[in-house]
Amino acid sequence: MKKLLLGLLFLSGTVAAQENDKSLVIIGGPTDLWTNNRLTGKDEFNAFTNLGVQFSKRKSANMDVVYTSLAGFQGEFFSPGAWNGKFISAGANMRYFFIPRKKTSVFKPFFQIGADAFARRDYGYPGNAYELNAVGGLGLDLKVAKNFSIIVQSNLAIPMAQSTEAGVKIASVRGSNNSTSFGLVYHFGFKAAKKKMDEEAAIAAAKAAEEAAAKAAAEAAEQDRIAREMAAKKAAADAKEKADAIAKAEAEAKAKAEAIAKAEAEVKAAAQLKADQEAMAETTILYMNNKWELTSESEAKLKVVASALTARPEIKVRIDGHSDTYGTSKNNLKASRFRAQGAAKFLVKNGIAASRLKVNAYGEDKPVASNKTKAGMTLNRRIEIRIIK
Repeated sequence: MKKLLLGLLFLSGTVAAQENDKSLVIIGGPTDLWTNNRLTGKDEFNAFTNLGVQFSKRKSANMDVVYTSLAGFQGEFFSPGAWNGKFISAGANMRYFFIPRKKTSVFKPFFQIGADAFARRDYGYPGNAYELNAVGGLGLDLKVAKNFSIIVQSNLAIPMAQSTEAGVKIASVRGSNNSTSFGLVYHFGFKAAKKKMDEEAAIAAAKAAEEAAAKAAAEAAEQDRIAREMAAKKAAADAKEKADAIAKAEAEAKAKAEAIAKAEAEVKAAAQLKADQEAMAETTILYMNNKWELTSESEAKLKVVASALTARPEIKVRIDGHSDTYGTSKNNLKASRFRAQGAAKFLVKNGIAASRLKVNAYGEDKPVASNKTKAGMTLNRRIEIRIIK
């Protein structure tokens, strides 16, 4: 027995690495039926011989769908004129392999669960019984060659419903049976390993191509998004640059216009200042000897000055008082101060703020003519008004 098992292992190891998805097996073996004899009404045990066919289709590495049909008999199955014990069944199971099958799997233990329809004829009784059974069992598939394996399985069937000439029974049915079967399995629907590998490679390549296409599409979408963002940023930058350039040009134009206006204003102000200075430079008021009272002629000149200062509130003036050399220097300085102050008081009286007026007294220190003649002394007794902005 040990040598036989080693030989089977060696044979299985030399089989090409292939997988099948269908199998067909002729099975046979004993079936033990424990039921109630309908003729005598007594419980009894019956041993049958079964023979049948089984077809399976692979669903996964662990799962097959199995269809089984068995016929069982006692005595001579084809004996004419005698009522021998017989049965026939047809069922479907889900077969689950404990270990996921591989290309080179040898031992494949499994369990299965399902249901079958069971019709039987009892020994010596002409009527038939029809039953619906719940089925479960264990088994082993042993691979021995490329296309063949040996299967051993044992199933227990428990009737859920029964129909006889006496009526229908549900749940309380007696007639459980145990079938043990042996058979030689023929495997077909093979896919060579290389073909399967090629198919798997093709599937993997298609999947890789699909993933690559998806990745490329995602990258293209990302590149497009980046390009749109960059274009939007560039457009925004260009718009900002253009706006900045326009604003700069406007600012430069405004600054230029302001500079021109300022320059023109400065030129105008300088011209006006010059004109004012020239006008003020002509304002000289002469006095009698040792006098500082204003004459009507002097007041007329001061009114002209007041009008000019009213028109130009931004300028200030300096009022300088002078005298000739007649008398003492102290009296001459006093006389020159009174003359300047008298003119300042007249201007304030005519609406000019005192803060715009600066009064200076020089006495006989700044003559404009010789004090040796009366004419020269007359010219030196004076006040002069000048702009000091």
